[in-house]
Amino acid sequence: MKLLLVDDDEIERATLKNILLAQGAWEIVEATHGQKAFDLLIEGLDPAVCFFDIRMPGIDGVELVGMIRKEPLLRHLKVIMTSSTRERDKILTLGKLGISGYLLKPYEMERTSASLTQLLGAAQVTTPVLVTKNLLAKTVLIADDDELTRMTLRGVFETEGGWEIVEAVDGLNALEILRNGLRPDLVMLDLKMPRLDGQTLLMRIREDAQLRKIPVVIVSGLQARERVVALAQLRISGYLLKPIDLSKARTAIHVAMGQAPSPGTPNGN
Repeated sequence: MKLLLVDDDEIERATLKNILLAQGAWEIVEATHGQKAFDLLIEGLDPAVCFFDIRMPGIDGVELVGMIRKEPLLRHLKVIMTSSTRERDKILTLGKLGISGYLLKPYEMERTSASLTQLLGAAQVTTPVLVTKNLLAKTVLIADDDELTRMTLRGVFETEGGWEIVEAVDGLNALEILRNGLRPDLVMLDLKMPRLDGQTLLMRIREDAQLRKIPVVIVSGLQARERVVALAQLRISGYLLKPIDLSKARTAIHVAMGQAPSPGTPNGN
């Protein structure tokens, strides 16, 4: 599969190329400026993913995305922007152009590899992860072996809007997804699951420096006080009882994310 790297900085381009090649057998095409990249695409280059630096002489990355979106034969292309900027307004503008992701510079092997695993996951790993990351959305990982519970929670997040949803069928599946690079904004975690139970998975999450700050809401039918106290010591952000009450689920999500319930949303009490 082909990738197109567009960046006027030779060192940054070489660094990203080396990280990509360490992840898979990509055929990488390089361009040093926006006009060259656009010419390659017009001439028939059809990469699986394009990486565009935002700041380039002449046609910059934002202009280049705009040009591509206006071309019927090119507008399908997946584009990942690269930049050192963290400006929210700039990211929002890029999101409106339908980009598939955003990589921060300077590139660091571990951090950038984790981001790339998430963005290019479908072509690289067998464990289902997000192929693209909507910069305007948050990500939730729902880990539960009960399909009905997963479906119910999925419906809650879809109704809330602004969420990318990843599902795991048991604790080990969830751990594999996290180790493959997914960094969700929230985890909804069942306690009783085969292969790896929820409490053990929560302990693994809290032991991992890259995962320990992720908010976790426990979803369970267990009401034992001793269990809830033990889980509280592992810094859970909420405890949602089964069967799931939709209004209480929405409240648990808002509380875990540090948000007040939306006006008119039942508080579940």
